[in-house]
Amino acid sequence: MLERLAYFLKHRLPGLFRIVECAARQITILRFGKAIAGAQEKARLGGTVNSLPAEMRALDAQDTHLLHGFLSNLPSDRLEHFHPHPFDRDGLEAVLNSKAFMNYGLFIDGKIAGYALLKVAPTGSAFIGLLVHPDYGKLGLGKFLVEYLYWQASRAGLRARSTISRDNPASLRSHQAVGDFEVVAELPNEYLMIEFPVAEREKPVLWL
Repeated sequence: MLERLAYFLKHRLPGLFRIVECAARQITILRFGKAIAGAQEKARLGGTVNSLPAEMRALDAQDTHLLHGFLSNLPSDRLEHFHPHPFDRDGLEAVLNSKAFMNYGLFIDGKIAGYALLKVAPTGSAFIGLLVHPDYGKLGLGKFLVEYLYWQASRAGLRARSTISRDNPASLRSHQAVGDFEVVAELPNEYLMIEFPVAEREKPVLWL
C-alpha cells in the first residue's frame, strides 16, 4: 500500500520522502481541498472541561506563535512518538498554511491544552495525531480528541487512520475507547497502522 511505502521512505530515505511528500500534498489539495475546507468550517465546538470553559477550533497560520509555545513547553517524552511535521516556527507556519493538514487546538479557560491534526494523503487516508498537555491528564481529553478527529475525517469523506507505537499504551487506549479499529499493517520499529471503519460520525460533545 502507498501509506506503508511512505512510512518506509520517511524513516529510511528522508531526503526522497520530502520530495515525494511535497508532490503528494499538491495532489491531496486538488482531490480533497474543498471537502477539507467544508469540514473545518464546522469544526468549532464549545463546552466545559473540569468545570472550566473550553473550546475546540481549527488552527491557521495566525496561531503559529501559540502552537510553537505549546509544543516548546511540553516535556520531551510527550513528543517521543509524535513526528508528523517540523516543530520550528517556519515549519509550523507552513503546516498551518497547508490545505493538506487539518489542524485543531483545544482551549481550556483560554489556554491551549491540546493539539490535534489530520494529515491527509492523496489516497483519502487522514492520519490522526494528538497531544495533551500533562497538566490536563486523566480528564479523558485523549479519547475526546480521537473522537473529534474521527468526526472531522468523516465530514470530509476521509478514512481515519493512525500509526501507533506498541510502546505507547496511552495512545492505544485513547483509540480503543472511541471504538473498534482494524490493524491494516504492521510497520517497522514496533509500529501499527490502524484504521477506523468508514462511517458517518455524530458531532462529539465537549463536556468532560
